[in-house]
Amino acid sequence: MKRTIQLGLLCAFLLGVLSAGTVSARPLSAQDKEKIECAMFRMQVLGNFFNVELPDGQKSFTYPKVCGKRYEGKEVTPPDWFPEELKEMEKLKVVYIPTENATLSEATLWYRTISNVYAYLDRANNALDPRQPVVFAQLSRGYVKNRIQLVANLDRLNKELVRGKDVYNMKDSMQGRARAMLATLELMNREFYSTIESFTSADSEKEDKYRQSVMAVVTLANQLWSEFKGKPLPMNPPDPKIYNVTDQERLFNTLLLILGSVLMGFAVYLLFDIKHDEIMGAWDRYREKSTLWADDFNRQFLTIDVKYIVFGTIGVFALFGLMMAISTGGFGGVVLFLICLAIGAYVGIKMPKIVLDKLKKSRGVKINAQLMDALILLSNSLRSGMDIVQGFELVSHDMRPPIADEFGLVIKNYQLGTPFEKALEGMDERVDSRMLSYTIKAIIIQRQVGGNLTVIFARLVENIREESKLEEKLDAMTAQQKIQALVVGIMPVVMLGVMFMFRPDEMIAFYTTFVGLCVLLFCFVWIMIGMALIQKLGEVKV
Repeated sequence: MKRTIQLGLLCAFLLGVLSAGTVSARPLSAQDKEKIECAMFRMQVLGNFFNVELPDGQKSFTYPKVCGKRYEGKEVTPPDWFPEELKEMEKLKVVYIPTENATLSEATLWYRTISNVYAYLDRANNALDPRQPVVFAQLSRGYVKNRIQLVANLDRLNKELVRGKDVYNMKDSMQGRARAMLATLELMNREFYSTIESFTSADSEKEDKYRQSVMAVVTLANQLWSEFKGKPLPMNPPDPKIYNVTDQERLFNTLLLILGSVLMGFAVYLLFDIKHDEIMGAWDRYREKSTLWADDFNRQFLTIDVKYIVFGTIGVFALFGLMMAISTGGFGGVVLFLICLAIGAYVGIKMPKIVLDKLKKSRGVKINAQLMDALILLSNSLRSGMDIVQGFELVSHDMRPPIADEFGLVIKNYQLGTPFEKALEGMDERVDSRMLSYTIKAIIIQRQVGGNLTVIFARLVENIREESKLEEKLDAMTAQQKIQALVVGIMPVVMLGVMFMFRPDEMIAFYTTFVGLCVLLFCFVWIMIGMALIQKLGEVKV
């Protein structure tokens, strides 16, 4: 079906070719002509080798001058292995041709295929004759005919033949050389198509494309000749015994692994012994910092044990290092595991601060969204005769968390004896919100020097409303960068999942090796960097 579609496309190309007119410019040079004639000679000789009607005594040829001084005058004869192989190929009847009322052998198929390549080169060579005009339509029709014949012959050569209980594959002919030769012929098929396609190109590109396709076929013809004359490809896998490991080798490797692990552990012990005071001092400082982090989490109305964050991060890196160690094996695997463990320890120590900052920022965004309603409620309470403390109590009762929790905590601290200004400053430290900070400062100044808070709140509400409009406009303007950052992060994962769906065995086999795990880690790091950079480009500070 695929071949039929390709042939249909060829016909469509022919409709686009000019049916009249000649070309005075000839894109192939005299040097190209010599290369074409040398390739023609080799295809002619190769075709005669497969010609069973030609006696063996007449299958001796001499290189012409066009092939260069290196080959000029040298005699060419069939390889020693070929005569017997040709007899077997002639005995194998492959396909029946109704139009010819004949059954072709494998040797005849090879002869026709190589003759078709020779006909292509001969057509290109004749187009260089200055005594004959080059007619596009006639030349293109000839190339289409060459390609149709090549496609048909390749289809026949690639078929498997059932002979009783045995299946014969013509790719295994000529001691395995046929596999490489058929692959080269498939490449020629593509270049035949490129030759035909060149006739429908723009006038400025037509000659260059035509020359490239013709010279590509010349190169492939020489490659086909080399594959026939060279050594065959190995057809059988290597003997598994060569990969066997003796018990002595396995014991020696195990002893080396144990010795290396002991030395590595001893080196770590010496390091800790030498740096004992510094390490213990750093540990005490980190414990104090952990206590402060735990208090900060509590101030965000979250009860989180810092050690779970630290050891959870270390565990993830340790699991990844263990996978790399198992896939690598040996002492190198132990080193990789320790490296991943060290990286995990460093990241784990920093992780509580990162999580805390992220939670604080997220909580500040939520409070910002509720602040305008809270200010309106405070302003209305002041107009109704309440004081600011009663207004805070009203907000803590009537609104939802997180702003209700924050205002309620201010009231509780005030009721326990903390000055109201100090309680407000504590809320300012807990919440990452610029507008809330302005509100707190306005309240503190008003309580110190006096002023109309309802007017101040009205102005703050107006500022918050205008800032919200500006943020919405900025979000719309930077939406493309945000989507790009999302795509940069998601698309590699999606493509990896698709490849796992279609090729699970190959993907698992690759990504469980040391190289595969390194590639996965490398890609993950650079994806994160790419997402961060694109996200940074979309940030606008006002």
